[in-house]
Amino acid sequence: MGMGDAGWGMVDAVLRCAAPAPVDVRLATDAPAPILESTLLIPESTRRHAYLHAHPAAPDVWRITTPLPFAPRDVHAYLVRLQADRWMLVDGGIGTEEAWEALEAGVREVAGGWNGVCLHLITHMHRDHVGLAARALRAAPAPVAMGALDAERMAFAAAHPDDEAAYRADLLRRAGAPDEMVRAVEATISGSEALAPPVTADVLLRGVEGDVPGAPGWRWVWTPGHTAGHVSLHREADGVLIAGDAVLPRITPTLGVNRQRADPVGDYVAALERLEALAPVLVLGGHGAPAGPQRIRELREAAEAETEAVDACLADGPASTWQVVKRRYPRRELAPSTRMLAIRETRAHLDRLAAAGRAVVHPSPDGAELFARPA
Repeated sequence: MGMGDAGWGMVDAVLRCAAPAPVDVRLATDAPAPILESTLLIPESTRRHAYLHAHPAAPDVWRITTPLPFAPRDVHAYLVRLQADRWMLVDGGIGTEEAWEALEAGVREVAGGWNGVCLHLITHMHRDHVGLAARALRAAPAPVAMGALDAERMAFAAAHPDDEAAYRADLLRRAGAPDEMVRAVEATISGSEALAPPVTADVLLRGVEGDVPGAPGWRWVWTPGHTAGHVSLHREADGVLIAGDAVLPRITPTLGVNRQRADPVGDYVAALERLEALAPVLVLGGHGAPAGPQRIRELREAAEAETEAVDACLADGPASTWQVVKRRYPRRELAPSTRMLAIRETRAHLDRLAAAGRAVVHPSPDGAELFARPA
């Protein structure tokens, strides 16, 4: 699968951290298991053992944590009991042997094996969530459901890798990035396809929300921003929300320009407003510990604040996206993959400012686009 504009996930580092939202983990289970909040401080042998066990997260919901070869160090899948012997798998992990070992151990521990898995729902197309989907499909030939925009984007990226590379190069050129940045990004992507083999979605989730096919009591909600087709799952009966990377407890999900939506920041703010309206009680994200509903409001405010922070960077005069990133993160040495995240997210905020009439765009002789405050 080509990485494309939506394939970066959270890789070498997290650009911004937020204070953790307090949560009463008793909401998750009567006897909550330890949360793998920061595995960086846990010895490798202990981490490996912890990955081989599933943990109750909510009634009829188990969390299966799998390791990642980059930060954040792990990602959660969820196994949801629908009936006595029927299960829904939400996400999975990245396509490594270590991640598969952890996912399979969790499925066998909770469900007794793959035979009862009747639906695999993927919250979004990033490789740390979709990377094991093809292998899970071989273990349990169940329908795969995804948000339509992500499923279509993933299919296009797999079929047209050269187009994806051209899109990335053009994005970087318009951002004012040097040629060596383009080469570094492509070198990072080269060979990464094995971490997320292509998978075809059988069920495309279109619209804003709806019932999850084959999962009574669960509804899906379109929560774009992190990717264009990101979806979250809500169980109205008890207020459990499986949010993928739309709501994370300690970090702000990366947003960024994409080829499908004009305003991913505005999409994200609107998505969080939809989630708030559901009045969830417990939020289960793709990384970190469970969160309380107040985290949704915190992230909405953080997204709006980031637009203002990017606007403040224009106070020093016209700048390309590359230059705004340098102003936004001074004295920071960012790996190419992290810098690409910063470019995509900063450009999304700049485009939002321009659409609101708070910034103007001027072409420069070298092909970069310069943003400035209106005269």
